[in-house]
Amino acid sequence: MKNMFYGFLLNMWVFGGLSESALHAYVPTFISEEEYQQIIATPKEA
Repeated sequence: MKNMFYGFLLNMWVFGGLSESALHAYVPTFISEEEYQQIIATPKEA
């Protein structure tokens, strides 16, 4: 099961609230490198 930060950061990514560098700042404190890779592979909303 993903932690609560994963879901929050995924939503922030999808809706344009985070850049790749800002998202990577949460690794490894709140998400793993694998979770980071999964998030950036998710397309953003237009």
